[in-house]
Amino acid sequence: MARKRLERLPCGGGSPLAHGLTTAVRVGLNAEKSGDVGRIMIVAITDGRANISLKRSNDPEAAAAADAPKPSAKELKDEILEVAGKIYKAGMSLLVIDTENKFVSTGFAKEIARVAQGKYYYLPNASDAVISSATKEALSALKNS
Repeated sequence: MARKRLERLPCGGGSPLAHGLTTAVRVGLNAEKSGDVGRIMIVAITDGRANISLKRSNDPEAAAAADAPKPSAKELKDEILEVAGKIYKAGMSLLVIDTENKFVSTGFAKEIARVAQGKYYYLPNASDAVISSATKEALSALKNS
């Protein structure tokens, strides 16, 4: 199931990372409330390069207005780190699979994992088998903690 969903995900273009993490938290909380899951682990496959704010992803029409302010890189970073902190405070686990090319690395994906007190893997050329293996390893560590 996860493999099929991953194959359908769009890649490239805008990166609403805070929106993706926020949506994952909401899905996790809903599953927890319904009793469908025990512990929640969010798996973020990212290069850590967000360029779309929560406001823009939640209200694209207002954000596209000519007078709409463009968020700075710092504002985008702060927004994502705030969400990462909320993931930790909600008792969820975060696995960050970093796909960023080391030649242009910002190290931000690692910082996201650190703030959420999650697991971090650097897998720039990750196949579905490698992602599956990293996720299984992180889940195993979570079960043993």
